[in-house]
Amino acid sequence: MDFKKILESDCDLYSIALDEFCVFEFRLLKIKEFNFFSKLINSGLPELIVHDEVFNLCYLGRHDYLPSNLPAGYTISTGRMIYKLSGENEGEEFLLAIAKERTLNPLDSIYEHMRCTVFSGFSSMTPKCIDNMTEKQFIKNFVAAENLLSKTKPGFQRLDLEKIYKELYNIQDEKIEEEEQEDPANSESIYVNDASMLEKELGYWEMRAAENEFLKEEMARINKEKLSTSDLQSLDRR
Repeated sequence: MDFKKILESDCDLYSIALDEFCVFEFRLLKIKEFNFFSKLINSGLPELIVHDEVFNLCYLGRHDYLPSNLPAGYTISTGRMIYKLSGENEGEEFLLAIAKERTLNPLDSIYEHMRCTVFSGFSSMTPKCIDNMTEKQFIKNFVAAENLLSKTKPGFQRLDLEKIYKELYNIQDEKIEEEEQEDPANSESIYVNDASMLEKELGYWEMRAAENEFLKEEMARINKEKLSTSDLQSLDRR
C-alpha cells in the first residue's frame, strides 16, 4: 500500500479481496474523472481498455508490486466496479445514496451544527477545508465563527454546552426537582392533562354525550331509590 499516494488522493479508501492472496486498495473516481471516462466509453472506446485505465488511476498500491502472473481480469473487473461505484447511479439508486449520506450526517448532530456554523462565519471555508483540519483546529475555528456571528448576526445563539451535557448524562435541574416535590398541584395537573388528552382522543362531542348519559343513569338511580323509600313509608302507615 502506497501511504503517500493515499494521503495525496484525499479520498475515502476502499478495499476488495479477490482471493486469499490478492487484495486491492483503491479510491473512487472524482466527478471530473468519471465524466472523462464516460465520454471515452460513449465515443466508442472499448470498455475493457477504459476499465483497465480506471484501475491504474485509482489503485492505491504500488503497481510494481503486482505479481507478473496476475490475471488481467482482476484489474479490469475491479476497474469496472470502481467506475460503477463512482457515478453510475440513476433514479432510485441516486436517491438512496442521498438518503444514506443524510443518515451519516444527521441535521441535528453537534458535528453538523459546528460545520454549518463555520461555513456561516467564514464564507471561504469548504467541506474539504474542514476535512483537512485537526480536531483542535476545527474547535478553534468553530468558536471563532460563533464569536463572529454573535457580534454580526442579531439573535444568533451559541451552542448551549450545559444543556447538551445534562441531556447526555441525564442530569435533571435541581430547581425543577425541588418544584416537583414542593408543589402538590403537580399531581392534580396530571389528572387535568389526562382529561384534556381524553377529550382530544374521543372528541369534544363524544365526551359531552358520555357525560349526559352518565347524568341520566344517575338521575334514574336516585329516582328509583326515592320511590322505594316512599313505598315503604306508605306500607308502614297501613
